[in-house]
This record gives sequence, C-alpha cells and structure tokens, in this order.
Amino acid sequence: MRGMATATEPQVRTVVEVLVEPRFGWARHPVGAGFVWFRGHVRGRSGPQLAAEAATLTRATASAWLDGLDGHFSLIVDQPEWALAASDPVRSFPLIWGRDGETVVVTHDGPALEERLGLGPGHIDPVMARVVALSGFTIGDATLYSLARQIGPGEYLWVDAGGVRQDRYHRWTPWQPDDRAPEDLVEPLSFLNRKLIEDLIAGAGGRPILVPLSAGLDSRFVVSGLKEAGYDNVRCVAYGLAGNREAVTSREIARRLGYDWTFVPYTQRIMRRVFHDPDYARYKAYSDSLTGMHFPQEYRMLSVMFADHGLDRETIVVNGQAGDFIAGNHVPETLFEPAQTPESRLDCIVDALVAKHFKHWASLQTGDRLGEIDGLIRTEIERLGGLPRDPAGDHGIFEYCEFQDRQSKYVLNGQRIYEYLGLEWRLPLWDRAYMDFWARAPLSAKIGEALYRDVLHRDNWGGVWKDIPVNPTRIRPGWVRPVRLAAKAFHLPFGRKRWHRFETRYLAYWMAETCAYAAWPYCRVARDRRGHYSAFIWHAADYLEGKGLRWDGGSYQSNNG
Repeated sequence: MRGMATATEPQVRTVVEVLVEPRFGWARHPVGAGFVWFRGHVRGRSGPQLAAEAATLTRATASAWLDGLDGHFSLIVDQPEWALAASDPVRSFPLIWGRDGETVVVTHDGPALEERLGLGPGHIDPVMARVVALSGFTIGDATLYSLARQIGPGEYLWVDAGGVRQDRYHRWTPWQPDDRAPEDLVEPLSFLNRKLIEDLIAGAGGRPILVPLSAGLDSRFVVSGLKEAGYDNVRCVAYGLAGNREAVTSREIARRLGYDWTFVPYTQRIMRRVFHDPDYARYKAYSDSLTGMHFPQEYRMLSVMFADHGLDRETIVVNGQAGDFIAGNHVPETLFEPAQTPESRLDCIVDALVAKHFKHWASLQTGDRLGEIDGLIRTEIERLGGLPRDPAGDHGIFEYCEFQDRQSKYVLNGQRIYEYLGLEWRLPLWDRAYMDFWARAPLSAKIGEALYRDVLHRDNWGGVWKDIPVNPTRIRPGWVRPVRLAAKAFHLPFGRKRWHRFETRYLAYWMAETCAYAAWPYCRVARDRRGHYSAFIWHAADYLEGKGLRWDGGSYQSNNG
C-alpha cells in the first residue's frame, strides 16, 4: 500500500497487518517465521539483538522485557502465534491501531490508517473533535476517530489467539515525591546532568550534532554540556524574525563556546510560501498520528540548513525538549499549596488543567464543552487510582496529565520533522533516568525550576550561565514597539484582560517570532471573532478542517452532517 511494507499472518489468532514507511527510520528484521520492525535507539542493544530477544517473548514476559529497555523507540513484533506493538515510556515514536473485522492494523501513519479502515468525517468522535478544537490534542489513548486508538507512553498491544489487549509496562509517577530537601539533591542532579551528556556523546559516536539553540535553559544545558565534555563536532542554529531574543542570545552563547552558529531568517512572506508548499503538506501528513496537530516551527530552518548550509545527512539533532516541563516549571501556582479536602483537591487539579490547556478559542469555552472536558480528565485520574494518599503529590497528577496529552502528543511530535528529512535525533532531557529523578523530586525543588536553575548556574558549564540572560524581553519587529506601547497606554484604564485580547488579536500576528500566523492573511486573523489565544490554535483548526470538519459559527461539524 503506497510503497509500505505490509505483513499479514492469518493463523488461529487474529490477523495483524503492519503498515510502516521504511524510509522514516524503520528497520525490518526477519526472525524465525516472522518479523520485527524497530525504529529508534536503545542503549546497549543493536537492532538485530533487540529483534532476536523480542521474538522469544511471551505474554508473561513482555512487560518486564519492555520495561528493561533504555531509550527512545517503537517496535512491532509479528510472529506466527502472537504479535506485539509498543511505544517507549514517553511515546517519542507514536503508534496507532484499529480493527477491520479480525484484522488488527498497526501503524505510525494516520493517513494510512484512515485509508486502510475507510475512516472519514462521519467516523470522527465528536467529543474528541471538541477537545482538539480547544487544545490541539486528544485526551488519554483516544484518537480523533472512535475506531482508532493510540499506544500511549509506556504501553503495548498484545495480540494472540485469546484476542487483543492493550496494557502498560511503565508509568511515570511524579505524584510520589521523596521527602528529601532540595539541597540534598544538588550533587545527585549535577552528577546526573553530566551522565546525560556522557551518554549522548557515547551514542553519537563522533557524528555531527546540531543543536537548535534558544535563549532558555534547556538547549543551553545541552550545548554547554557538550563543550564541557570536549565534544567539538557541534553546530548551533537559531531561526525566526531578524533580531529576535532567541537568536541574539543563542549567538552569544555559541560565540563564547566556540561553536559554529547559523541564523535562518523567517519573514511573513517566506513562511506564507512555506505553509502552502506541497512538501510541507506531506510533512504535516507524516506527522499525523490522529491525536492532534503537527509541530510547525522547524521545517523551514532544517530545509534551509540542507539547501544553503551544507548540513551533513549523518547529523544527529539534539533539542532542549522538554527540561522546563520535567523540572517542574509547568506546575501552576494554584497547586503550590494543596487544598484541604479530597473534593477540593481534585477540583483544583482539574481546574488547573482545563485553564491551561483548553483555552485556545474563547467562543468554544462554553459551560457544556468545558464540563465535558472536565469529566474526561476526572476519568483519566480515576484510572490512575485517584488522588495520591499524600496531598503533597497533587502537583504530580497535574504533571502526569500534561505529560500524557500535551507533551507526548504535541511537544514530542516535533521530532517528526527530523525523521521526515532523514535525520536521527536524541532527547537527553527525556532520558529515563532524568524522568525518574524529577518524578521523585519534591515540589519545593520544582517551583520556578529552582533546583534545575541552581545546579546549572553553580556548575556554569562553558561559562555561559552567569552573565548571559535567560529569555530576555525583546519585541520584534522594531516598528511594533511604539505601536504596542501606545496601544497599551490607551487600554490601561480598561484592565489587563482587555489589553491582552487586543494585543493577541491585532499585534501578535506580527510579533510571533516564527511567523506562525503567516499561513493566513492578517485581515482574516484580525477580523476573526472566535477569540484565538495564539497562532498554535489556528494550525489546530486547520488540522480539523483537513479532516473534513467545518466551523459553523459555534463549533466544528462534519461536512456530511
């Protein structure tokens, strides 16, 4: 099917059909009478070794074997009497599946599953369509279609004569912190930071490393760690509007470290062409695992690096995703002190999740829609076993829910552009040991990323932590500054909310550092009355419209009714 490798094995068990695109990093290993498909990397094991081990699994041994793999991967095993499909503990390589009678179809490719199962607008789950419209991603293991499911972080699908079962082999548990004081974690974190870099270098094997370098903490951690360890085959890149804060700061970091630095400019005109390029449409389709929108930022940057700056095809891309989240920076202030009763504790967690992630169209934030989302989140928390016994872990329930949905489905989906362009990647800040460390860290170490920042500043790798600011304010383009200042003064008597609505509707279009609104004319964005929160949700709306849903003034509806 469309050049895909397809395997079927009609035996006494349910048939499994595998749809994968080998050119996107999949390797097929024949083992015995079947096959193992694998992509990614696992520390200490080669692909053939993994395949040989996987072919010997049983229903009783599969979970423990998967939990012993340290890396980022997805794999599909098809043997005569059983089959297995699994994602790593962060779902860095997504897998989805659905059924056609007795056939279970497993793939990484949303459009391929739509075609194979004949899915269209009439099959879309209306609840998940409303969820995606407000957030850009689904909740739990649901996809946009009721007939398809994802294999979530740390989950696997097992198929044999007894039927089909989706189960979990690993769960991140940030609601179970230790009682150690933050000062007792300084040395362990410093040691772990160094080990992450050492493991990254060992896995790179001397190959070129490209670091998209921003003004924040995380990519600076990666690039300064590489310098501290003496790894010289490193290039840094920044992109966006000329003179934006990320570019100005990253240039200074790279200069001080002695690394090559490249800037790829984005303009409204350039990005308008990019967003309407047929190849960009193919990238979006590749990124679609039916759980939400693609990540739009780096397509232009990497395309230019190949075309104009001689990027080596052997390059490994290492970004800073997502140290700020793992280290606790996303915990809202409302959870800094736990509520008193179980009911109020649960309300506080759910309200914080709804407020943060389901705010992107003001006109869709009706009581019934938000109540629907509230109920879905409560169901997911119930599946965890409810609230932790100790209220000091309540913040971890918030972090877990964000991890399962926004982080794994949207943020980590940014890795798809590297695969689409034929590049390998690594995610050191999503390393298993790092996740485990921060899962056990107390809230006092996480507020404001306190422990993370303290250790990075204390160790001062490469000398780039003491006097180069983190995320400085820098408004671009320059002409916006006086306009914004005058408009802000005018709106001052009317309160901050009104000012922010005005800024988002009329000025954010030009201020977006990656020109993310450029797919749409300014007049359309400025005149839109739905109340968008950011450019992100315009891309989510485009995703839904591409599935055959249309905006009817109050919600998204199927074109066929």
